[in-house]
Amino acid sequence: MDSSTDYNHTIHATSAYAVGMALGVLILIMAILIGACFCSSCVQEPAPSYPITNRGSSIASQGSVVIDIGLNEANLASYYKLLYSQAKLEHKDNDSQPFCCSICLGDYKDNDMLRLLPDCGHVFHLKCVDCWLRQHSTCPLCRKSLAPTPPPESSR
Repeated sequence: MDSSTDYNHTIHATSAYAVGMALGVLILIMAILIGACFCSSCVQEPAPSYPITNRGSSIASQGSVVIDIGLNEANLASYYKLLYSQAKLEHKDNDSQPFCCSICLGDYKDNDMLRLLPDCGHVFHLKCVDCWLRQHSTCPLCRKSLAPTPPPESSR
């Protein structure tokens, strides 16, 4: 054999090796993608078959699960509102008076409208806490429940 034949054989072997490697990598990538598609469809949880309502209890008497998702507008409107300038005047002897909103961390200004939460007495910017309470039924600071308690069921 002459040297040109050996050279051509080396070029064909190298290119065949490169094509084989490229095909192997492509098949590996496709296998990973197909496996990921099957795994993600297995992991997805089915939609709940029970009704979800906006109440404060965790289990209803008829076997449906009730999820607490926050307070309604009527409950929010029942909580006391005040200007920060009023709160400063009423509590000027109290050194522990808050000076910033624990939700947005913004300092209170004299003309800011605040909402006072019942029971715990924490105050927040009206817009901040109303947004929070539409999604949660607890105080954002102490997590005390603000959900209205349902009337007691009469024993039969």
